[in-house]
Amino acid sequence: MLKKAGLMANKHFTILSIENNVPDFNLLKEALLQIPDLDLDIINITNGKESLDFIFKNLHFDNRPYPDLIILDINLPVIDGYDILRKIKNSDLYRSIPVIMYSTSDAEKDIKESYHLYANSYIIKSFDIDDLFKKIANMGEYWLKTAELPKNGICLIKKNKIHGERK
Repeated sequence: MLKKAGLMANKHFTILSIENNVPDFNLLKEALLQIPDLDLDIINITNGKESLDFIFKNLHFDNRPYPDLIILDINLPVIDGYDILRKIKNSDLYRSIPVIMYSTSDAEKDIKESYHLYANSYIIKSFDIDDLFKKIANMGEYWLKTAELPKNGICLIKKNKIHGERK
């Protein structure tokens, strides 16, 4: 992290939330925005089809930024979270983007299926607001401050070397 005039420079990230429950998204956004020293662009898309168009830059999303992190609910209209996760992780270009499953389901089958499809993490939405904020803050601190993410959100693998690339 760079220092400017004695202060830590904010890291900028684009986060794609794929969440059809607007109150759940609002809590997620509020908790993420409370993490210090981050400059976040948080985008929410409420259905699976549109989220895939955003990620894969189809239709009117061709000039949108690549997400650095995706937070994905399982139960979505049109295309469910598992199918979205499967498409992301089967893509050579997009599989390096961390995908955090964010669901009310605590069913072992949902957790196992998410990891089987290569989710990077699974967070159960808590009905206790303080607990939920803590989970989101911990997730945000780890993925946005501790872990190193590929620059520009994607990686293109050529001749066994990894190169960040932005279209």
